[in-house]
Amino acid sequence: MMGVETSDCTVAIGRHLGEEITVSVLESSLNCSAGEVVLFSGRMMWRTGCRKLPLSLINSRTNTLIVKQRVLLPGNGVILQYNSRTATKKYYQDCDKQLFGPQGEIVNPVQLPDQRQEVVCRTFINVAPQHRIAIRALYIDQGNDSNQTHFNYILVRDVSTMKTTVFHGKQQFFWQSTGSQAEIEFHENVKDHRSSFWAEYHAIEPK
Repeated sequence: MMGVETSDCTVAIGRHLGEEITVSVLESSLNCSAGEVVLFSGRMMWRTGCRKLPLSLINSRTNTLIVKQRVLLPGNGVILQYNSRTATKKYYQDCDKQLFGPQGEIVNPVQLPDQRQEVVCRTFINVAPQHRIAIRALYIDQGNDSNQTHFNYILVRDVSTMKTTVFHGKQQFFWQSTGSQAEIEFHENVKDHRSSFWAEYHAIEPK
């Protein structure tokens, strides 16, 4: 991340669910007194730094990591090396899914009979930095016993703002994020065979 033409530079790293990312700083020419800084953020961690960066080892604790660098002087920056490994602690459910790429399909997870029914299944969506996510629900059928109570809903979270939107029943919807990450939670009978959910997502390019 050295010699970039813009003052702000963002790199997104993504791996399979069940892995975690470790980043080591090989070299840094950041001017700390001028306010230059690098930010590491993930679903379960957030860290900024400038001084003593070459001695740092960053652990994402999950399978995704965002690195944001802000420099004021041309040519300054950091050189990073990252690796992935099996996570030391399980941070996901077996019914969770991870989606990468500029577009894709979202379907409701189906729990196995031996899985605990109170588990909330999630779908994580990550697109390229500076892009936003658009989700269009095309088909929703939550079964004959579906109702409008809080036991039966889909929750969509905008990770950059942590704002959540709840969708009930057979309500089709169109939703957009403010950043490049989104999470969908499937609650109660949305997770079993009595329910069907199908949506498409695509990345919105920055203006």
